[in-house]
Amino acid sequence: MRSRLIQDTSTLEPTWREWLAALAPPTRALDAWLGRDDRLLIIAPHPDDEVLACGGLLFDHHARGGRSLIVAVTDGEASHAPSAQWDAVALAHRRNVERLAGLRALGLDAPDVVRLGLPDGRAADPRTRLTERLLALMAPTDVVVATWRLDGHPDHDAAGSAAAQASAVHGCRLIEAPVWMWHWAEPDDPRIPWHRLHALELGVPAVAHKRAALSAHVTQLTARDAGRGPVLDGAIIARALRGAEYFFV
Repeated sequence: MRSRLIQDTSTLEPTWREWLAALAPPTRALDAWLGRDDRLLIIAPHPDDEVLACGGLLFDHHARGGRSLIVAVTDGEASHAPSAQWDAVALAHRRNVERLAGLRALGLDAPDVVRLGLPDGRAADPRTRLTERLLALMAPTDVVVATWRLDGHPDHDAAGSAAAQASAVHGCRLIEAPVWMWHWAEPDDPRIPWHRLHALELGVPAVAHKRAALSAHVTQLTARDAGRGPVLDGAIIARALRGAEYFFV
């Protein structure tokens, strides 16, 4: 069984597509995920995670006039470390510019974003008080989307765990999005709660806008220095542009 380290070789997207077709997880229409009047609260560990996790859901909800709040846990300043090209302050600024451009590509002309500014890679540190901060931002009627609490990146895991705790206190509906899981897991991996996996089918406009939103994250799509490839490689992009988004419910 492969480890949960995201450095490992990725499971290829054609393998996932074939297996998901056979698994045939239940498909829910948009209204089954959240109502038109519900606020969609997205907890994004890094800039671009709101696109990777649920860009299609966000686009569809906004297109029908729905409200949303993006909670930016970190500014993603460690994605290139160590780097001679970017220092942490400059990269954090650039990545937040990319975030806003990506949200505008999803149709959010004036996106509502709250930046927590927690240290990239250390969101789980108890001193960050992530759960307390989320509690202060949530309302009981929110529908909360967070990265899955066992996704394989420490910030993704921390965001998912804190979201689960805060949602339980408020009584919010929680939806968990696997992002890095698709990288390190394999079909039928016994560590994955496949019985909880549900799908949201995306129309052509949602996929197209999601593609445009992802392309705004230039720093993550171009090669890093020291001979390292981009953070978001071809396999990740292929997964992001599926005709459906998958969530644990």
